[in-house]
Amino acid sequence: MSKLDLSREEAEQMWLDEQEDNLPDLTPEQKAVAKEMAQADRKKESTPRKRERKPDDDKRLLIEAFVECLLCDVDKGKGKITVDITNPEREIEFNYNNNRYRLTLSKPRKEKN
Repeated sequence: MSKLDLSREEAEQMWLDEQEDNLPDLTPEQKAVAKEMAQADRKKESTPRKRERKPDDDKRLLIEAFVECLLCDVDKGKGKITVDITNPEREIEFNYNNNRYRLTLSKPRKEKN
């Protein structure tokens, strides 16, 4: 009150005026314009970003080991096998006795405390 040099009654009236919603109802068009004006300006990217993943040598080693195990151990058995590495860090597809299989390797992220 002292900063604005107001009496108690004037300050109370000002506070009441601020608490009341004296704004008129907006039409849907006006609301859309107000929403658009409230958004921050940002430049849209013309081409999407292509992020390169860092190679995960551990996963590559594991996939190669799985392929090696399949080829060595299954060939000793009765069936025929063909192996295709779909993704060298994630997935193997193979056919065994005319049946198609897929082995997917996942590495869950560390849990946050």
